[in-house]
Amino acid sequence: MLNLRCIISVVALGATLGSGCELAEVFGDLDNPRTLVNVSTTHHATALQGVFPDKGGDGEIREFDTDMGWSIMLVRAYFTTADVTLVGCDGESTALDMYHGPLVEDLTARDLEMLTVGGIEVKATEFCAMQVHYGPYPHTSSTDGLDPRIGGATFYLEGAAVRGDVVIPFEIRSEASFDAELDLSSIDAGRPLSVEGGEDFPVELALSKTYDRLFDGLDFETATADDLAQQVGAVLALESRVGLNTVAP
Repeated sequence: MLNLRCIISVVALGATLGSGCELAEVFGDLDNPRTLVNVSTTHHATALQGVFPDKGGDGEIREFDTDMGWSIMLVRAYFTTADVTLVGCDGESTALDMYHGPLVEDLTARDLEMLTVGGIEVKATEFCAMQVHYGPYPHTSSTDGLDPRIGGATFYLEGAAVRGDVVIPFEIRSEASFDAELDLSSIDAGRPLSVEGGEDFPVELALSKTYDRLFDGLDFETATADDLAQQVGAVLALESRVGLNTVAP
């Protein structure tokens, strides 16, 4: 918010500022304008011919099939985005301000619903990559309003896998960290993400994850608890995507 006392001083005195006032306080840094870059996160099933299928509404079980013939009923699923960093084409890294700290995303919430992760004001820059760090959410108390099973965990999933007459319940929890490096070098019509500085509106990036690929290649009859956790973490990194202004299929 502009300092009214400073503005009055500028108007009244021509170019002489009152005590404690600076031109940059009134007009901003005109030589180095900045633009807010926001990152939001969402989730969805695999797009079919460019259209995301409807796998359920808010709070509903997600049901899908794997490439190994297993039908998955995903009852609960939480993932924690711990931090996000933008990487300039010159190699310089800029960490986002995580607006609410590590963000827990509920995959049974409505598909394609956007949750703002964080943002940062940047000067004129070209960005060629975005690094996403999935890591443990701090231990919660009952007042946090989150499922306590995500406390201290990077992700937690609960459900069942069915193939023929075989039904295998699963509960997957991991405190390990996983990183995804996402390409921004051709995100804008084949060009890097370009921020001019001083844009009238924030630049919006959408981080998405495809949940119906989490168990591809996995045989639930032989997989151990460690196998399940490592699989989910590896596929989470592989199935993370980024789009400009919208979710890219």
